[in-house]
Amino acid sequence: MCDVALTLRAGEIRGLVGENGAGKTTLMNILYGMLRPDAGVVVVHGRDVTAHWSTREAIRRGIAMIHQHFSLVSGHTVLENVVLPLLTWRSLRPDWRNHRERIQALGQAYGFSLSLDATVDDLSVGQRQQAEILKALYLGARLLILDEPTSVLTPQQTQALLQMLVGIRTLGHTVVLITHKLDEALAVCDRITVLRQGRHIATVAREDARTSDIARLMVDREWAVARAPTPVAEGRCVLEVDGLVVDRPGVPVVDNVSLAVRAGEIVGVAGVAGNGQTELAEAVAGHRPARRGRIRVDGTDVAHLPAPVRAALGLSFIAEDRAVQGTVPDMTVAENLVLDRIGRPWFSRHRIVHADRLRAYARQCMQTFDIRARDADVPVRTLSGGNMQKVVLARALAHRPRALVACEPTRGLDFGSTAYIRGRLVDACREGMGMLLVSSDLEELMELAHRMVVMFRGRVVGEVSRDRFDPERIGLLMAGSRSAA
Repeated sequence: MCDVALTLRAGEIRGLVGENGAGKTTLMNILYGMLRPDAGVVVVHGRDVTAHWSTREAIRRGIAMIHQHFSLVSGHTVLENVVLPLLTWRSLRPDWRNHRERIQALGQAYGFSLSLDATVDDLSVGQRQQAEILKALYLGARLLILDEPTSVLTPQQTQALLQMLVGIRTLGHTVVLITHKLDEALAVCDRITVLRQGRHIATVAREDARTSDIARLMVDREWAVARAPTPVAEGRCVLEVDGLVVDRPGVPVVDNVSLAVRAGEIVGVAGVAGNGQTELAEAVAGHRPARRGRIRVDGTDVAHLPAPVRAALGLSFIAEDRAVQGTVPDMTVAENLVLDRIGRPWFSRHRIVHADRLRAYARQCMQTFDIRARDADVPVRTLSGGNMQKVVLARALAHRPRALVACEPTRGLDFGSTAYIRGRLVDACREGMGMLLVSSDLEELMELAHRMVVMFRGRVVGEVSRDRFDPERIGLLMAGSRSAA
């Protein structure tokens, strides 16, 4: 980050957008006191506070930052979580009645719909986010920084959050909204600041902004979006799941799920995080055991076969966390590209790897899938998130699988990388591959899927064809409303 200046006004919502690595979170971590700037100053209410700036000082001066991963204490109530940061060793007997009355009055003033006696474990994702905001306001925050706050919310929860932010602004607070979703920024932000490669590119008033213009400022180039999928004719079933049950200790997290994917078809799986979508995908791919049910790949029952055998039969898998499950960060790009087939004769013999063949194959994949790295021998951990995901994508698609299970294929990626990966997935399906697409991004599912199944508490609660896609209806299903089915 270099020579960035940002001035925030009381009573405004400021959007902060840019590609991954543009410096958005870094800039806000400096403002929140988590990072110290190498040059420049932090000025709060007209006073230079740089020399002694810290998170503790930021909170004392009314600045709060709510990260993507919440800091609530499970097993405790909303009331306890809101009061907890104020307690000291002297607070052996907090005045809970006084705290409750003040917090209830604060919640009513800002339009919160929370039971203070509900435990964190019983709250939806949207309610947990409300609890985080309520905690920040109770600590006296006048400036709220929210980092990608709608990434795991249903459309209804997103709309409720945005309306809440507008109400907070109306009462004189300042909000910084870090987001990849330009439509949300344009809906509520007074001004939108664009960062690119660590530099301030522009700050645009909402009335002067268009989505295409903001996107072009973010990436400094034209971008292509994935073409809408064409209808799929009745064809062979390349992936079938029948009566699948997957357990956590004592509890079924996937409960009697059945679905089918045809050649050329994209079937989306929607749901709020934690409703069994990830476990479903991992069980289908062979990375998690299933207690009961059948899984067929192109007609072959693979339910009791290990993941490598399923892959050899034509089933590819994209894990939801590219850095933890999708790659081995300290291994090279070339090695990561062949993790699932390094033992095959073309790449190795008698457990000795043919290094020249490996590098030649890696160079070909890097060119075909636009993987930008110095060479094939650099560790994957040195790549950007987008290029790391392209390595995962190349490994999944290079051998033209019959079926692909893709979990969160564009999560956390910038505008350009997202468009590229979605385009490659659509192209692969146009060539006959079937895809089960698990995503917490409803926009992604509505853009790519031919039809969608919605999961709630481990069960499929509805199926929606493309001609009936409606964010409100799908959002109700994601919240467990069977009347919307």
